Amino acid sequence: MVFTAAPGWRRSAALAVGTAALVAILAGALLLAKTGSSPRTATLDTMPVGSAAVTPCCTLSPVLTRDAEQAVVSIETAGSRVAGCGVVVAEGLVATTEAALDGARRVRVVAATGRLLHGQVLAVDHGSGVVLLRLSAPLPVAHVDVDDSLGSGTPALAVAIRPARGGRAPRAIWTSATVVAVGKPPPGAPPTSMAQITVRGASVPVMPGEPLLDRRGRVLGILDAASGTERSFLPMPLVVGVSNDLETWGRVRHGWLGVTDATLEGATGAAIVWVDPHGAAARALRPGDVIIRVDGWRVHSAADLRSMLYVMAPGTHVSVEAMRATHVIRAVVQLAPSP
Repeated sequence: MVFTAAPGWRRSAALAVGTAALVAILAGALLLAKTGSSPRTATLDTMPVGSAAVTPCCTLSPVLTRDAEQAVVSIETAGSRVAGCGVVVAEGLVATTEAALDGARRVRVVAATGRLLHGQVLAVDHGSGVVLLRLSAPLPVAHVDVDDSLGSGTPALAVAIRPARGGRAPRAIWTSATVVAVGKPPPGAPPTSMAQITVRGASVPVMPGEPLLDRRGRVLGILDAASGTERSFLPMPLVVGVSNDLETWGRVRHGWLGVTDATLEGATGAAIVWVDPHGAAARALRPGDVIIRVDGWRVHSAADLRSMLYVMAPGTHVSVEAMRATHVIRAVVQLAPSP
């Protein structure tokens, strides 16, 4: 399995982060106790502490830079064509997007150290666009962000691993951007799109699957779409949740509240338009309510609510907080299977 955790799209990611952090701390302590690069083993690909990642907005320390780069890979399809990047979400597993695979089922994966691995598509989720690859050998796992503090104006970084020719070591390309929207679909996207993190910055790379990171080196999302100077990233709680389901079940199991909703112009939350009289939320919600939190996490839009429920299995009990006129109502709802 990818991760074992209590139901909920951020709770499962939180446990994964804790486990990965412990492993990274131990590995880092061993690495710093030596000089030069650690010897390569069959289970861990290590690299020496290098230089800091410096961009116009942020600077990552050499240790954070190395840890972030170790968990990012370059993906090559037939003919050694670089198609995209991916992020190591569990031992031997990489999450990326459909665009980064370009239809391929088997790819070559290049680690930041230059190590070459084989990658095979384990499963694809067309609803989110997330693809899970199984590697021929494990690599260090990414530190994933599960906070709820990201907002407009937050600085962020993106990194791409680009293979070099002639047997030289790959290059890590770091760039910067500013967050302009959180929890909303990309501009012009269809109503059924997932919520994303949208950033703006002329230097932000456009390689599918590239990770977006905060100033602590934690992965916020993977690149899904680009338009002009804006880039949209699938948030890591969604990516981790989908990856977990793909590894465990081979598909994503969706929970459903039994409502239709919409995003109000200039407001946050998901406005309820219709409630199934026999659905999961029939006794808790009514048209006109605006859902503002699920399991304590802010709901920015209807797309954000859809993304949260997307990786919650039927039967999961969720705490829902909504505005009804000027009052806040709270209820615990057991999700039904998605129709």
